[in-house]
Amino acid sequence: MNPVKQIVQEKYAAAARQAAAGQTACCGGSQSGDAADPITSGLYDEAQKLGLPEKAVLASLGCGNPTALAALQPGETVLDLGSGGGIDVLLSARRVGPTGKAIGLDMTDDMLALARENQQKAGLTNVEFLRGDIENIPLPPNSVDVIISNCVINLAADKDQVLREAFRVLKPGGRLAVSDVVVRGHVPAELRQNMLLWVGCLAGALEEQQYRSKLAAAGFTGIEIEPTRIYNVEDARAFLAGHDVDVDAMAAAVEGEFVSAFIRAAKPAPALSRPAIQVFDPALCCSTGVCGVDVDPALVNFSADLAWAQQNGLSIERFNLAQQPLAFAENPTVRSFLENSGAQALPLVLRNGEIALAGRYPTRAELARWAGLLPIAPATQPPGPCCPGSSCC
Repeated sequence: MNPVKQIVQEKYAAAARQAAAGQTACCGGSQSGDAADPITSGLYDEAQKLGLPEKAVLASLGCGNPTALAALQPGETVLDLGSGGGIDVLLSARRVGPTGKAIGLDMTDDMLALARENQQKAGLTNVEFLRGDIENIPLPPNSVDVIISNCVINLAADKDQVLREAFRVLKPGGRLAVSDVVVRGHVPAELRQNMLLWVGCLAGALEEQQYRSKLAAAGFTGIEIEPTRIYNVEDARAFLAGHDVDVDAMAAAVEGEFVSAFIRAAKPAPALSRPAIQVFDPALCCSTGVCGVDVDPALVNFSADLAWAQQNGLSIERFNLAQQPLAFAENPTVRSFLENSGAQALPLVLRNGEIALAGRYPTRAELARWAGLLPIAPATQPPGPCCPGSSCC
């Protein structure tokens, strides 16, 4: 076993036993349970803790509260990487409701036993705890909507593999929403090399730009890193005490260098397949028909809606019977329509080659629905008697 992983497993197993005995565990693995841990303290408000088993709260070893910021929705499947005593899984299960599911993944048997005990006490049935490594997630591809994690990814020796696995199991359009410790500047080598501090959340922390680069390399987009707590010298002094390091010399070196941050990213959804829309106009005096003094209001509205649709990425071809008669004759659907209904039945709108509308122009709402867009503003009439650029103006 990787030496970092072995020490993490041993220390977190001890933390689980500590919580099971009714003592507060802490990020650094201290056995006293007396002093407040500067990293893990004050993360959950009383309303969130209400109804949770006491041992779930005591075993909380995170550096943030991802469930408060992940915008979980009813019916979603959530995966917590390094779920520990289960507090974030239980909170997630409440948010996704009975139609959703919250899954916790942990490699430590003591933590899993504690988490399952907490689940039973909480009475939640939409919860599952799995044994496994976050570098090799035991779930199929494209199976979860949201991945959360609370000060765990920075403990992994192979963070690139963790992020690749997270990307693999997320559904297209799925979200990564994790709390983690991030470095904002230089970290002394002594701190990086101290295994106890690795377990304590600090030494394995990535520099902010490194984190962004690794997320992007795994395939994530929409990457955001939002600091939620900045650690000062006194935080460092409280944390480093008892770790066989020169606290006074080291504390000043980490002033403001470590932050707890909320990290957001997404697995890109497949590009929307936009329909091919063709509009076959009756004989008009110009390409838009919005010209002269006696202008059909329907053409004015459609010109505005057409401009809106094109601004939102919808491609629409438009053909004027007076100017492009061959386009009508060469399209079998249009030719058949004219043979049966005549030119007086125009305009004709085709969507992916099939008739969508006849005898009128589509509304903005119809264009938006066809393209998977939402209307952003009502149609507005362009100023003046005709459209800018019209050959008749």
